Amino acid sequence: MIFYNQNPEQDRRFLELQTKLNLSYWISADLDHYYQSSKENINTYQYKKLLEQRRISLDIINSINIGSENIGFNAKACLFALKKFVEGCIKFSDFTGTTKNTDSESEEINILHMNSIEKEFHDVYLDHLHPNEMESYMLRSFSSFGAGLEAIMQFMSEIEFNDDKKLVSLSDQISNDFILTRSFLDKALKDPNTLEFLLDELTIITGGKLLQKDVEEFYDLNLNFTRLFREYVMVYERYCNNLLNNEQEDENDSDLLEFESNNYLGFINVLAIKMHLFILKKMNISIPKLEIFSQRVIKSPIDYIQNRHL
Repeated sequence: MIFYNQNPEQDRRFLELQTKLNLSYWISADLDHYYQSSKENINTYQYKKLLEQRRISLDIINSINIGSENIGFNAKACLFALKKFVEGCIKFSDFTGTTKNTDSESEEINILHMNSIEKEFHDVYLDHLHPNEMESYMLRSFSSFGAGLEAIMQFMSEIEFNDDKKLVSLSDQISNDFILTRSFLDKALKDPNTLEFLLDELTIITGGKLLQKDVEEFYDLNLNFTRLFREYVMVYERYCNNLLNNEQEDENDSDLLEFESNNYLGFINVLAIKMHLFILKKMNISIPKLEIFSQRVIKSPIDYIQNRHL
């Protein structure tokens, strides 16, 4: 962050709160991923475990009172934006039945609403990040990927009207958004400055005690997360190339997209939670024991092949 290195104590407190908010988000994402993948087979005991872990996610975010923190104005602005985004995501992924809308029109409206909240969050954060930070590249890739997914929804809605001009425009937008997404991710993986900024952050996390094994683990966690997200994007890119070429959805393509995206989301959730638990452990901050449910829904390619023959 641009405001680092002015007050080490405040930097450390900001990182703690940021990590807790991010962890709350990823716990919720993990639960939602597992529930959506397995809801037909979840028994009462498993559902109770999901509710218990959702409570942990809510307790983490509810324990944070940004306004009372002794940190700088810019740090507070970032945390307020992040907390608003995480609260929106947790509400959107509520599987308890109290707020979740199930019809496709309501879901599309909710997705567009969440995209708007995410954009607000990105706009605030990017103003306080160095352009060559890993997080800066990642946020910009998330933004362009989200724009691409939104354009896909528009494309699917427009197909039935046979407006060739509109479809061509949306096709170009989808392709450009995904190309831009990969461009940001490639820069994140290749830019040597990202390592320097990660080392600066790890220095704050560890209080200046940089051990080689910690450096390697922290760097690997960030790189592997970026690589996984890049592969996840490419799954959608391949699907969209087929969709745009045929101007209709092929059942085999949609089934493969569902299988591959489900797996990649599982791996991403697992790695993200491990990364934030690593940070909190190095800061000597305890968190209730967590189970990463996404690990249960990751399948091998053999499962897909076998299911195709049932």
